[in-house]
Amino acid sequence: MNPKERARNRWKLLANTVNKKCQDQIFSSQISYDLFNVESINTEWSKYSSCVQNNNFSAIVCRSPIIVTPEELMGFNNTGNVRIWPSEEVLAYYVLSNLDSFRDKTVLELGGGMSCLAGIMAALYGFCSDVHLTDGNPNSVYNVERILEKNVFTTKVTCSVLKWDQRPANICHYDVVLAADCLFFDEARDDLVHTIAASLSYDGVALVAAPKRGTTLYEFINMAQKEGLICTIQQNYNTLVWERHSKQVLYNPSYDADSHYPLFYPRHKCLVSNRVPRAY
Repeated sequence: MNPKERARNRWKLLANTVNKKCQDQIFSSQISYDLFNVESINTEWSKYSSCVQNNNFSAIVCRSPIIVTPEELMGFNNTGNVRIWPSEEVLAYYVLSNLDSFRDKTVLELGGGMSCLAGIMAALYGFCSDVHLTDGNPNSVYNVERILEKNVFTTKVTCSVLKWDQRPANICHYDVVLAADCLFFDEARDDLVHTIAASLSYDGVALVAAPKRGTTLYEFINMAQKEGLICTIQQNYNTLVWERHSKQVLYNPSYDADSHYPLFYPRHKCLVSNRVPRAY
């Protein structure tokens, strides 16, 4: 499948959300690594649970009630209201598999969509000192606010709209920055890189999970290096995720690793902290 075909398929998926009858099909028919058991509570709310290292973790998550219109689809920051994408689930599972890396850390999630699932799991179980969840779409942030009200946190956790192109002058600095599947829009990539670099503390690390999608990865890395970030790529970063990915390659003819499988791109702001959290 060439890049143009992949792009058309992705936009076709987004366009289908205009028709509410297609929404359930969109949520059930896409690639999944089955890292979370999704138990429906009602038509809107679900319980996302997973067993990691013999520990059970769960969060109450709601699907955004927003039906995306054709006009809204023109903006890149509306994709997060379509569904919880596989990269977000993979990043959330990675967080749960590496909780020691988040203890006493300040955490920022960028482009977390309607769930900010990775940041939610960090806030619930990572013993972080502070977690801030963001997306560029107010509807997504409103949905995350509802999720925060539904779950019980012992960590300080907040959420807000953050548009990467606004580049605020006095941005807070975080020990860990999370981002899932945020690389594929050309017009936003440079702003994303700048936001990551500006948001990281001096010895901070950004954990970015996203499919390679043709040249997208290399363009992102080039921009990140120009911002002074040290970039590495991890393909086999978690045993279970790798096993599920390998089965998809073998048995699912519609599976395309280039456009589906999330790679990990840890980005460090300085050589002092050039250590990648261990993946179990």
